[in-house]
Amino acid sequence: MKNGRSQIAIDGSNGHHPAAPLNVAIIGGGFSGAALAVHLLRADSSANVAIIEKSSRLARGIAYNTPYERHLLNIPAGNMSALCDEPNHFLQWVRTHHDAAAGKGSFLPRAIYGKYIESLLNDSAARNGGGQFQSFQDEAVALDHDGSSFTIQMKSGKALLAETVVLALGNLPPRDPEFSGLVNGAKKFVSFAWSPAALEDLPNDGGVLLVGSGLTSVDMAVALDAWGFRGTIHILSRHGLMPQCHKDACQWAQFWNEDSPRTARGLLRLIREQVRDAATAGMDWRGVIDALRPATQGIWRSLPNDERRRFLRHARAYWEIHRHRIAPEIDEVVSRLRGEGRLHVHAGRITSYSEDERGADVAFRCRRSGGQRKLLVDRVINCTGSEFDCRRTQDPLLANLLAAGMAKPGPLSLGLDIDSTGAVLNRNELPTPSLYAIGPLRKGTSWETTAVPEIRKQASELGQQILRKFNSAFQVVAR
Repeated sequence: MKNGRSQIAIDGSNGHHPAAPLNVAIIGGGFSGAALAVHLLRADSSANVAIIEKSSRLARGIAYNTPYERHLLNIPAGNMSALCDEPNHFLQWVRTHHDAAAGKGSFLPRAIYGKYIESLLNDSAARNGGGQFQSFQDEAVALDHDGSSFTIQMKSGKALLAETVVLALGNLPPRDPEFSGLVNGAKKFVSFAWSPAALEDLPNDGGVLLVGSGLTSVDMAVALDAWGFRGTIHILSRHGLMPQCHKDACQWAQFWNEDSPRTARGLLRLIREQVRDAATAGMDWRGVIDALRPATQGIWRSLPNDERRRFLRHARAYWEIHRHRIAPEIDEVVSRLRGEGRLHVHAGRITSYSEDERGADVAFRCRRSGGQRKLLVDRVINCTGSEFDCRRTQDPLLANLLAAGMAKPGPLSLGLDIDSTGAVLNRNELPTPSLYAIGPLRKGTSWETTAVPEIRKQASELGQQILRKFNSAFQVVAR
């Protein structure tokens, strides 16, 4: 960015906006936002970049802000570099700052990864000699575009001007499950697993029900064990499926190509055939699933919407537990808790909920038997995972963008509708000028867009896209 005039433009008193906006404002300072800022700052020393993040710490998000040392990365250290062109960057940083013996296959604490991203962001900002980097602890609640720049209205009442805005909102909070008896103000029910209230005043020998059996439930079970909870943990989901464990697996050849099926059933059949072939060759199924990783986004884009919908309805739960696996050390904790009789996994649907002085009384219909069961617990925690339907969230910025027609829901209402460059499409299916999205908001168009390997690639490509646009514009002005 060769425009040395651009400066941070912020005003919260009289509504007057300085003439020169900053170049890029990134809304969201978790991994997605921080990774993009790093790419911009490293690529152009004159870049003017701002991050708006409502929490007090950048580069953390929910995943890397955990206080529990036992919460580990779900991907081995060798594949966790934030930089596409330096695949060993994280591993080298870890060996210098945390554990000299760390290997490519090590599953390291998530809090350490948060420190790594924060360090990388700080180093990149320090190198940004001719430009400027600032962060604002605030919440963006509305955007207005006048044809040349954005005005970002913030919860504090301040306004920020930017030529380009990138939505890096991360994973949106889950919505409450819908079952009879659950009302606002329920004292034993916690809507958000990462709320400070989740484990507050919980009897050490009591009972806890975790609704949902994915990675969030695993995290909560590990947190409860680390916290010293000695009671009973129940996990309940529709299928009762738990994430599988990482194991060393031989590399399997890429088998998806342009002649592969374009139906959910056909793809499932193809994967099963490959798994059988792998077993015959004495190899683990994990190699087959890992072989699909580079092609997953292409597979998703190749499927008609009806087939995507069938996948979500019938195969999603099975794909998730095999694709998004947990570290062996975490699997050991889960296995130990189950072996000690302190962790029970149920498959079924909640049919009713009530509270009294004894606790929360939860009834559910068993998936296998069809019979009714009841659980009496001290706390019910919603671990159903992130909400991806942006129409159902309470995020004021997304509500503003949808109402203004600057954005529209993505395919099957997953995230926002995004084009191939990362630009946000408006209600007329045209790119909203200079408005982009990165990370989980791309779920509808990319499907796999929540893990570091996918997001670092997005950050690199989007960073280059933004820089090309700015450099081109400035060349035109120079003429």
